[in-house]
Amino acid sequence: MLVYALAATLVPSVAAFLAVAWGMQCHGQAAAAREPAVGGRILPALLATTFRGLVLAALTFCVLMLQSLAAGGSGAVAAAAAGVTAVEGAVFGAVGVGVAAAVRKSGPARVAGWVLAGILVAGSAGAAAALVPLVRAVEPVTVAMNVQWGPAGTRQAYECSGVPAGAAEVYHTERIMWLAAISPSVVFLALGADADPAGAVLGWVPAAIQEAGDGTQVPCVNGEPLTRDSARMPLPVVGIAGQAIVAGALLAAGNRAAVSRRRPRP
Repeated sequence: MLVYALAATLVPSVAAFLAVAWGMQCHGQAAAAREPAVGGRILPALLATTFRGLVLAALTFCVLMLQSLAAGGSGAVAAAAAGVTAVEGAVFGAVGVGVAAAVRKSGPARVAGWVLAGILVAGSAGAAAALVPLVRAVEPVTVAMNVQWGPAGTRQAYECSGVPAGAAEVYHTERIMWLAAISPSVVFLALGADADPAGAVLGWVPAAIQEAGDGTQVPCVNGEPLTRDSARMPLPVVGIAGQAIVAGALLAAGNRAAVSRRRPRP
């Protein structure tokens, strides 16, 4: 079961690195073509990279399903990992295409692509962890009542009495979890709360990540209750949106650079 969980968690991040490399490679192939393709160099490279990501996602699903059958785990985790892999293949492929289009020389483009991929995959989560001491605060809390616990051992709901319980050390992780959510593995683990609600495969990690995103590790801060219908931070949406913003900015910069290179010099 541990191998199954680790494989499902790491595959999206591995797919992100592969997609960046594929994006740069496909853009180079489009640039080397003698006849320009429809849509210039960027669109064919994006389509080719996305197709490779879909193939990788299909292979991921098959391999993880075999592991789930062998371990007796839930196949929903395999489906979630494959879905995230497909999305990350498209988004990080766009990152690779954008870098290759924006940076004219292939050598510096490769270095920039790999560095940027490392920042998005691992640096974002590391930066969020480093910022944790900066969101520390001491705030008043009240006594929690009728606490409802989830399968993974996190609080799903609670009521707050008017009885003061003193002051508690609170880390407002909801202010920085958007940064950690940019990592593909965090996107997958955030989805894992729905794919594996009982925690049979991924354990307590998805619930803890969501709890950090909501900032509810300490109950009844300033007497605020929590219900099952309370708004939760949509970490997968936030993470993919952040990745898409980076990819879109790079594609825009690459397109601008391509137009300026085609423009005749006076």
